[in-house]
Formats: sequence, structure tokens, C-alpha cells
Amino acid sequence: MSTTPHTETEQQLIQQYQATGNQAFVGKLFSPYMGLLYGVCLKYLKDQHRAEDAVMDIYVLVSKKLKTHQVEAFRPWLYVVAKNNCFEKLRKANTKQQKEKQAFTVYSDTIFHPDYESKEKDLERMEACMEALNEEQKRCISAFYYQSKTYQDIADIFDLPWNRVRSHIQNGRLKLKKCIEATSKTNV
Repeated sequence: MSTTPHTETEQQLIQQYQATGNQAFVGKLFSPYMGLLYGVCLKYLKDQHRAEDAVMDIYVLVSKKLKTHQVEAFRPWLYVVAKNNCFEKLRKANTKQQKEKQAFTVYSDTIFHPDYESKEKDLERMEACMEALNEEQKRCISAFYYQSKTYQDIADIFDLPWNRVRSHIQNGRLKLKKCIEATSKTNV
């Protein structure tokens, strides 16, 4: 009994794809569910263009996963793959937003703003708080702020990886900010 392409079951299409690697089989599997997938992606991502892009990403993901996964019920499996893909996109977007928000907060702090008019007490607090930093943070922050060195310059001078310099400066700034805020409250 031969089957025509229109009467092939999803299980047969999966088996044929796994045997041949021919993307046409994935296309036949995927095509009837594009509307459903778009709806799922739109529900979670709440943006038409992101949902359209997600459907295409899911097609690529399904092509990869079908090579190694045994799928007994394609529609529910596809729904879970789509939902997980959307959740992953939302997690990544949320993480990126949190990092951008944190960076904005740290970089916009008036203590490090060039127009900030500091008073003697503020300078004393800053110096005292600088002493609370570990040696590498202190060296990196001093070079960055007092000597106007770039991250790469500092990495070269102290023979440190660039990302470690960035980490020392960011962590040091956060410690300084907390220390200055704490000492400002106690000295009010």
C-alpha cells in the first residue's frame, strides 16, 4: 500500500524526515500548524513581528529536534516546543532589560557624573569608601576615573582580561555607591 503525500500521517512524515533529512517532510508537518503557532507566539510575545519571527525560529528548532527526538503526538509536542521557545525569548528579553536598567542606574549615578559638584565631605566619604574596596577594584577604578584610562588600557597595564577589568569597575562602583549612601545616612 503506497501513500500519497496528501495521505501521509504525521508519524510517517517524521520517520521519512529522520531517514532522509529531507526538509520537505518537515514542511509538510509544519505547514498545517503555522496559524496555531502564530497564535501561540502572539499570545506570549504580544508583538506581531516577534511572533512571526518566532514561528520561523520554531521551524528551525523543530527541524533540529526531530532528528533526535521520538515524537508520538506531533501537535502537542509542537505546542510545547513553541511555548518553551516563547518563554525563552521572554526570559532573554527580561534579562537584557534588567541589565540595561542596572547599567543605566550605575552609569547615571550623580557621584560619577562629570558635572557633579562634590563637597569636601563627599570627597572624604569617597576616599573612605575607596579604601573599603579590594586592591584590584581600587586600582581599576582609580585608573578609569582619575587617569581616564579605557578598559583595554587598564587590562594592558595590569595584565588582566578585559572582562575582569569591567567586572572590577562595575562591582567597585556598586560597592562605592552603597558605602557612600550608607555613610551619608549616618552622617546626616
